[in-house]
Amino acid sequence: MKAMKNIVFLYAGFVQTHAFDMLFPKDFSASPESGASAREKSAFALVLDWAKEIRDREKIVIAASRQTEDKVRREILKADMEGECAVIVEQGWSTILLLKRMAESASQYGASCVIYSMADRPFLDKSLTESIMSDHVKYLSEYTFADGYPAGLSPEAVDSGALNIMLSLASRKESFSTDRVSRESLFSVLREDINSFEIETVIAPKDFRMLRLDFSCSSRAATIACVHLCRLAMEKGSSFDALSLAHLAASSPDVQRTVPAFYNVQIAGNLSTTTIYNPYPEEFRKKYGCLPVKKENPQPVNMGLEQFKGLVDGMASLSEIAVVGLSGFSEPLTHPDFLEFVQTVLAKPGLSLLVETDGTLLTAPVAQKVADIVKDSPDRTGSWPAVIWIVSVDAFSEETYCKVHTNAFTNANGLRSFDSAKSALVTLEKYFPGAVYPQFVRMKDNEDELEKFYRFYHDAESPCRGRLIIQKYDSYCGLLPDLKSADLAPLERNPCWHCKRDMMILPDGSVPACREFVLEADCGNVFEEGVDTVWKKMGSLTGSHIQGEYPGKCGNCDEYYTFNF
Repeated sequence: MKAMKNIVFLYAGFVQTHAFDMLFPKDFSASPESGASAREKSAFALVLDWAKEIRDREKIVIAASRQTEDKVRREILKADMEGECAVIVEQGWSTILLLKRMAESASQYGASCVIYSMADRPFLDKSLTESIMSDHVKYLSEYTFADGYPAGLSPEAVDSGALNIMLSLASRKESFSTDRVSRESLFSVLREDINSFEIETVIAPKDFRMLRLDFSCSSRAATIACVHLCRLAMEKGSSFDALSLAHLAASSPDVQRTVPAFYNVQIAGNLSTTTIYNPYPEEFRKKYGCLPVKKENPQPVNMGLEQFKGLVDGMASLSEIAVVGLSGFSEPLTHPDFLEFVQTVLAKPGLSLLVETDGTLLTAPVAQKVADIVKDSPDRTGSWPAVIWIVSVDAFSEETYCKVHTNAFTNANGLRSFDSAKSALVTLEKYFPGAVYPQFVRMKDNEDELEKFYRFYHDAESPCRGRLIIQKYDSYCGLLPDLKSADLAPLERNPCWHCKRDMMILPDGSVPACREFVLEADCGNVFEEGVDTVWKKMGSLTGSHIQGEYPGKCGNCDEYYTFNF
């Protein structure tokens, strides 16, 4: 087989990372031990070890930012690899800039191929890398990757000639010049004209993608998973190859469930419209004797702003990066301090905001004020926009809308609820382009309008420029009638995403095991115990699911395969 002259290109231009934290032992084959001696290497140092052993390598090129440059150079010096590495520093990296520097580096060092990886992956598999490189040459590929493994265990191989074509493709789309580099950056460019490239795949013997794991040190959640996986492998004397690690991860609750990615916080007690797919109005009526709407519940029990501020501190500390919803089962815009809640979340750069609304109370001044808060807030360190809006439209016609939204009304501006929802989409898209989604909860009562809804909102000229959400109907484990129009459940059950990644918090701070429990909140109270303590108390369900046991409501739930963030 003809050898290919290549370079290794490592991306270390991180905004948020734990790549340089000393978290891993020098020797993975040693017995696990506590204390500093077990934490002598960073993920970045382990990536350098991996890169050093790649055959036919001309150079290791490292893309750093101003924030990471000193740490990169210190690690190179510590590894005694100054002569083997070249560091490129940019203030901010985009996909186009990444491709440009990769192409320039390949040309500079006369490389026919670039072996590319993020530089925060402690478990890059040497044998899997060799398989990728071999197939890349054998099949004259332009792009070769491994598929079916958890993310972070393998690099990508890119032909140097293909890089210039990819650069040309990327230049046609503005987002490639503005969006930050992600682990999907290269493939996202290829997707623009995927049939024009020779692509090869090294396929895993078993598909682990459903675990949605990322073995990098890019976030606190992923870093905790890496540390747990490392310790587990050492305790069991396991090999650190990709397949062995994937099998270990598939059986470990500690690896799969780290910290919340989504906090679904209900700040308001009331709704503006009630829907037939929301169990909250009837459960509230059973508990308190009235419906949670202004007419019947004029003084709702809302979450206090000061309580919320402490809660946000706890969420930011626990997760670092997460999405915080303000809706829960109610309408967040009914809360008189809604704007202050928005400001509290966005003061934390690692937190993004999700607002699910029916749109009936949304006005241009409110949208403008939220946009101003975004403008005055720090840039997000996570990958999500500062604010994401979901508007519950659920129909194509007003007649069907009124079947789903049972107390539609005319607002102060003379707009019916259905028209208010559609108007809200237009208003929000003006202030938050690219972050607004009309939502359609699919069920028997509106199934006839699904295609019309999809065709209209999927069009690039629609109010949200082709973005939309089709949501499955949820009976809340039989609490609501079965109105599903189709069974979407997979043939094989997987451990619930929501138990692993979500925390639902009601206005009084009480926490149900998950959204399916509605007002049955017996997992603790975040205002009294703190977010971290309550989250730990909720961990047993994931272990049960991994063992194939589904206690209580879990046995009658089909939301386990859906996920939020």
